[in-house]
Amino acid sequence: MSPIFDSHASKGSGPARLVTAGQVALNVVLLLAGVWLAWSGVRLAYFLLALIPLAFVPFSYARVRFHRLIEQPLAQPLVWLLTVTGLLFDTIMVAQLLSARQMRPPAILYAFGVTWIGAVWFSAHALLLLGYALGGLARLGSRPIRRVWSPVRSAVPRADDAWIGRRELLQKAGLFGAVLPFGVSLSSVSLSYDFQVEQREIVLPFWPAALDGLRVVHLSDIHVGGAMDRRRVMQVAALTNECRPDLVLHTGDFLTHRTGDFDAPLYDALARIRAPHGQWACFGNHDFDDPQRLERRLRDCGVTVLRDRVAALSLHGAPLEIAGIDFRFDRSQRAAVSEGIINGWGPRGRAPRILLDHDPSTFAALPNACADLVLSGHTHGGHIGVQFDSSHAITVVGLVGLPDQGLFTRGDMRLYVTRCVGFYGYPMRIGIPPEIALLVLCSPQSV
Repeated sequence: MSPIFDSHASKGSGPARLVTAGQVALNVVLLLAGVWLAWSGVRLAYFLLALIPLAFVPFSYARVRFHRLIEQPLAQPLVWLLTVTGLLFDTIMVAQLLSARQMRPPAILYAFGVTWIGAVWFSAHALLLLGYALGGLARLGSRPIRRVWSPVRSAVPRADDAWIGRRELLQKAGLFGAVLPFGVSLSSVSLSYDFQVEQREIVLPFWPAALDGLRVVHLSDIHVGGAMDRRRVMQVAALTNECRPDLVLHTGDFLTHRTGDFDAPLYDALARIRAPHGQWACFGNHDFDDPQRLERRLRDCGVTVLRDRVAALSLHGAPLEIAGIDFRFDRSQRAAVSEGIINGWGPRGRAPRILLDHDPSTFAALPNACADLVLSGHTHGGHIGVQFDSSHAITVVGLVGLPDQGLFTRGDMRLYVTRCVGFYGYPMRIGIPPEIALLVLCSPQSV
């Protein structure tokens, strides 16, 4: 047997008790912090208090179960090392979460090699919990088979040595399965900022021949701040310029919920983008901490924000309308409010229209024929899933029936949902790379 394995470890030993106590302390600290922040009127409090029952308590269950699993096959010194390391990572994750909106968070929390610990740790626990949930469902579904097979299996004599070997093999397989989420999460660090330009031709039923071949770069959810630093936003600007766009259209979520001048690199990067017919934008749900300031800063660097209004352009003599609507936080009224705003613009003329709408879930409720093309972000391409190629993926967002990424059709309207540039908070991107979308808009006559 390998020296790192020890089949005689006790199930309720010191490491398991320490992990259990650590998880209780973690949730108590988060609860007290959430109550204090709520008492102080900080909006982060509600997000934090929601995370406790929805994420951290289930994660704690998965964590305790994980440690009970690894105590059986692993030697005690290694179990203690993993236990102490895990508690250290817990502390870093909570500290990063609580300091996320500070003007100057402790530098050590965002030092090289540390800045990703919170996101990786949170994502790994999400995958671990998912694995346990799927395993539980599989065992539940296999009960009828086991009821039939159990009498047959018990009637077959087995050698004790073979049974012990099988048990050890299952222990090691279970250990590998439990550790796998942590490896997958760690591998997603490089994926999360692996910026890719995806060029797509979109044929629009009533797109005029005069605008055939219009090159539009669609950017969304840059989420400047944290790991989306100056170097990365400058890289996005450089890749955008390499696309030689006629227009650059942004569908919101420029910021993260932070204070101070964390967003300065964003404006420097956007000012470097070159598009003959300008940059246009709508706001997303992360852009409302100080929307007037953000609109002013964007205007100063060449980005026009369309807040529930339409802009009329002329591209080489051909008319084009760019419209934008604000994100609405009240889901129950979102469709009705958006419909009222769009209808308030009056009947459409002959000019084709592109509508910027941060949230793709509103596409189904938009007024008929209100735009030729609707652009959205928000979902980060589904955030977690398997990307088979640029046009095919299975994502958690898509599985619940929401537009996650790519092209969608409703009558003569088309919706394009980008995988977005950045992401916000936990978990990080897992399996779904970011996207700088280069859309070439085509008229039916050109096909």
